[in-house]
Amino acid sequence: MSSEHTILYPTIGAVLLLAMGAGPCPVRAQSGAAGTPSEAPTWALRVEGERVDWPGARPSAPVDSVRAVAQRTLRRMRKNGYYYARIDSAVVDTSGPSPTVRVHAHRGPQVTLASIRVDGAEAVPTAELRRLLNTEQGDPLVPDVLDADIQALLDRYERAGHPLAEIHVDRAAIDSTARPQLRLILRVDEGPSLWLKRVVPAEEETRTTPALLAHLADLPVGASLTDYDPEAIRERLAQSALFRDVGTPDLRVGPDGGATLRIPVEEAPPGSFDLALGYLPGASPGQQGQVVGSGHLLLEHLFGGGRRVDLTLDRRPGRASLFDLVVSDPFVLGLPLRVQADFRGEQRDSTFSKRRYGGEVGYRFDSGLELVGSLRREVVQPGPAGTQLRGDRQRIARSRTFFYGVGVRYESRARPVTPRRGLRLDVHVEQGRTERTLRRRTAAGDTTRTSRELRQERLHATVRTYWPVAGRQVVALGADASVLRSDTYDRSDLFRFGGATSLRGYDEDRFLGNVTARALVEYRLLLDRRSYAYAFGDLGYLRRPALQEAERRQSWRPGYGVGVQVHTGIGQVRASYALNPEVASPAEGRVHVGLSVQL
Repeated sequence: MSSEHTILYPTIGAVLLLAMGAGPCPVRAQSGAAGTPSEAPTWALRVEGERVDWPGARPSAPVDSVRAVAQRTLRRMRKNGYYYARIDSAVVDTSGPSPTVRVHAHRGPQVTLASIRVDGAEAVPTAELRRLLNTEQGDPLVPDVLDADIQALLDRYERAGHPLAEIHVDRAAIDSTARPQLRLILRVDEGPSLWLKRVVPAEEETRTTPALLAHLADLPVGASLTDYDPEAIRERLAQSALFRDVGTPDLRVGPDGGATLRIPVEEAPPGSFDLALGYLPGASPGQQGQVVGSGHLLLEHLFGGGRRVDLTLDRRPGRASLFDLVVSDPFVLGLPLRVQADFRGEQRDSTFSKRRYGGEVGYRFDSGLELVGSLRREVVQPGPAGTQLRGDRQRIARSRTFFYGVGVRYESRARPVTPRRGLRLDVHVEQGRTERTLRRRTAAGDTTRTSRELRQERLHATVRTYWPVAGRQVVALGADASVLRSDTYDRSDLFRFGGATSLRGYDEDRFLGNVTARALVEYRLLLDRRSYAYAFGDLGYLRRPALQEAERRQSWRPGYGVGVQVHTGIGQVRASYALNPEVASPAEGRVHVGLSVQL
């Protein structure tokens, strides 16, 4: 049976503070009269008989701390290279109105570094190790600088696949034949060259698979263990949003040199159910308001592989409903390759129904960048109201469209729920061909069916950035845009704009347009790691093409309001109140309330 041992990383403290003498430095105290030991005196330092500044802050200790102050002063002198320094005496004078303490010291010559040598290096060239040292020959030896140099050497050995390497001071000798000089030898114990055998969760009942842990930690199993950084591994896992908490990785090595990395992780809940309700006041006096809402079921990290199922049922004003289903796998074939399949069904009362089938493939880079390719097919079927003629043509055309597109996504946010700083970017461009069939009325009053094939192009873009202001205050800035270009436009092609997830302060899906855009600003007060209150302002832009008897138009639509998101024992509670300049009174504001329950 193979045995394993835990790797302990060497730390170097003050490696060299040379005490010249057989014992501690003598301190002799004299007093002129009795005084109060605890009274704060005036301190003075004399070196070689001359008054000098203290090496550090002036002491503020009481009289009975003379010995401690003298020893601290001696240590600071030696730390600056005066290893022959000594304290001759400390005189306490209490004859005046306040005590005075004079510390007399002998500094002696400053010891400089004559040579520094690194022995035992094989995996890394000695010349390269020497170039990493900031400790220069001819300068006084500063222990803090030497500590940093040794840590730099250890980091270089980690990158070379030797995380067990240790470095210590093998010999330190002072040559005092002329001017005192120090000769220093560092000894390297490189340890074995390690390779990564496996990455496993620390707890056996964890559903996260070892393969997913290795991918999220960016550690290739079977390869040499280079650039090992436990804190960086922990940060990468914490940013994946699959874990509520990630502990410090524990590296264990077997006799064959194979290393097992055990990572303590506390997994996030396997999913959540969101229920969002909104109240929209009546559009005119005497008209009743409407309650709209949506239900959202999210299943994450299925079977421990990071897979995701996203199901949404949305009820919109005017007897409209939407159904969305998204299934994705972020690590196909063990690669940072995301594959997604999605379906959307949309029903607009008896006017038309729309179905969309699609898929995406995204490749993620270590920098947080993802390149995306997509294919989608959309089918529009007019209902009884949509087949009616309006003007000289059918109100809604029957169409079939095939889109293909590319996109880019980028995200750098440490805390996705309440980020203090970071950037999120999502841009997607699609192009497709549409086969459109509809009935038209001829000049003679007859009805004929026509078909046409046309090109369409679509752009969807989202950007969010977060900036800390002061303390718990954060400013979130962002923009959204959707653009459709087509030879001709049908009502079913256009984007719907307005509501809690687009232009707050207006009814859901109030506007239609082939160009919709929104700029937003939010001023957030963070209540805890998952809760915040905010005030917001939106500025929307809308452009609609000419549709049958409706003329082309464009407009700007501002909105503003306040909201809060609070983490409670049952889940996340969200509430917002939004207005627009068109409302007659605050009672006509749009209210949205949501509850997210963890499964």
